[in-house]
Amino acid sequence: MMGEVPTEWVACDLCGAEDFEVLFWGTDRRHGMPGKFGVAQCRQCGHLQTNPRPTREMLPSYYPTDYTAHDSTCHRVRHTQRDIALLRVGGWWGKLVRPFAAFRFRRLVPSWMDKGSGLFLEIGCGTGWLCKLAALFGWLPVGTDISLSACQTARNLWGIATVCTDGAPLPFRDGIFQLVVLRHTLEHLLSPKTALWEVHRVLRSGGWVAIEVPNAHSLGRWVFGEGWDSWDLPRHLHHFTPATLQRLLEQTGFREVRVVSAYHKPFVLATSWLPRHPLLQGLRILSGFPCWLWLPVAMHRRQGEVLRAWGQKPPQ
Repeated sequence: MMGEVPTEWVACDLCGAEDFEVLFWGTDRRHGMPGKFGVAQCRQCGHLQTNPRPTREMLPSYYPTDYTAHDSTCHRVRHTQRDIALLRVGGWWGKLVRPFAAFRFRRLVPSWMDKGSGLFLEIGCGTGWLCKLAALFGWLPVGTDISLSACQTARNLWGIATVCTDGAPLPFRDGIFQLVVLRHTLEHLLSPKTALWEVHRVLRSGGWVAIEVPNAHSLGRWVFGEGWDSWDLPRHLHHFTPATLQRLLEQTGFREVRVVSAYHKPFVLATSWLPRHPLLQGLRILSGFPCWLWLPVAMHRRQGEVLRAWGQKPPQ
């Protein structure tokens, strides 16, 4: 892309207000694409979103061919191949390694959510690794992604049924899925509220949505400020806190909403300023040790690096 990047200002997705305070301006630090974008906070409800942001027509250009989530050589594919091999191990050794192999699936789809086999939809499936794990746990998975190459990868690698779509509207009839997952997808969508109303529509009564997003209330956000990696401008269009994510789920008709944080890294954050050199390892340990005292506070205040949330479509 050359020249001026077309951008747009949009109203708050949660409350509809157009009253924003721009907290800072940033660029695409991950891929070096041109443009300058703001992280703005709604003065009415506190929601954070990227404003101004690229227009809908320009957004695909910020997802290059080597974008990690769409790359068949990424570490998530390798880890899934490892997990599949471990899940197929039998005997007492299989019972020992199964919790480890199941961890990446169970942290977002806990065992209490399993109600037997059912249709499982992942919006933003990327290479399809989570859909493949879902199949191994008895679900019937379907994936959607905005990237045609990612959909083809998911089909070729794992045999997952996929649909290439931006998720609004979803190309499915009402009330057919038992579980819909958006793992690091909701923050990329033009309107998370519109997307979650669509999720609500395609879910069966009593079905669940499971979400994972970066946590804009995290300790990392406050330590690194504008340099926090998970701003990921301009691909991340919305930046959720525990309060705004819970409010969004409740606004779109979900009940039994649960929002927790994970990836608490006070030690890493406290020692990030020190160079990674063997001679400095002792100093890193000494300087980082006191930060563990903050861990219970960070957990209580939901300041981990990611948020996980679940909501149920009320049973009829």
